[in-house]
Amino acid sequence: MLDKPECHEAPWSRSNHLGNGRMGEANNYTWQLPYFPSGNTYNCVVRVRYNISTDDYDPYHTNATHNKNIVKGVRSPVQQNPYVEIGAGHSPLRLAINTAQFGRTFQDRSHVFVLRPRPSDINDATIYNLNVRGKRGNIVQVYPAVEYDFFPTNLKMKENDLVHIQWTGSNSHNNGAPAGDGQAGDAGEGTPGTDRNNMVQIQDMSENYPVPFEQSGMWNAEIKWIYHNDKSMSAKDLAVNMATSGYYKCAACGGADSAEQRTKVNNLLNNAPASYEGAVLKFKKGKYLYACTRNNNFTNRSQKGTITVQ
Repeated sequence: MLDKPECHEAPWSRSNHLGNGRMGEANNYTWQLPYFPSGNTYNCVVRVRYNISTDDYDPYHTNATHNKNIVKGVRSPVQQNPYVEIGAGHSPLRLAINTAQFGRTFQDRSHVFVLRPRPSDINDATIYNLNVRGKRGNIVQVYPAVEYDFFPTNLKMKENDLVHIQWTGSNSHNNGAPAGDGQAGDAGEGTPGTDRNNMVQIQDMSENYPVPFEQSGMWNAEIKWIYHNDKSMSAKDLAVNMATSGYYKCAACGGADSAEQRTKVNNLLNNAPASYEGAVLKFKKGKYLYACTRNNNFTNRSQKGTITVQ
């Protein structure tokens, strides 16, 4: 028997600021993914709807029977660009009301994803999903979406909690004319039309250069699961794997996918995978700062994040 769905008021957001809340971060809903103890893999569908409501008419008791009908004498409670008197004689002002966008569903999208069974040793652990939102392009081209961003941007977790770092991308991003609500184009680094992400440790959120591995501590984490199944890899191997979005399996572990033997990774990750299944990690106590080397164009966009283990 499924639990009752949650239903509560959406948090405040400033109009026309793409869902940013009071603290400057995107409003969001923390969704606890369903857990299936059967050990089977399941295909799941999530449907996201973005509705706009208004109190200019009674939203709960207004329906299609209230549409304008001259024959039946029905007058719609909402008029297109209505005029209002302001007490200045015959000098009304016109309101900007488009009835096609007044109290309606703006977005209705469905996505399919896979829920895989957990490894037996982390069956009862709390696992946070750390991934990438947004898409390729500048702020005008991606509208009404956003530019690349790690999410949760500032993740706070307890010492025994785990985090699954992963992301998805595409090699065929097409934002040509008419380009929807924004402008056409896909400004960004690397091969046009491609998504790439990676993760390197930084020392300060105001800085853009990664920390040399010898001075880093982020990747001294316990690997609970990783896509290639080798949980014994060193901290340096894990750092190299994250920095190359999985192009190199490791720094010097031998094999065709190591940095020692594989063809050199492109410095803009053009030959790296667009999607990365990643790893489930247990970090030590501390605060870790990180960035993406390809998309963190410091002049006009920032792709950085923090993990705080308390």
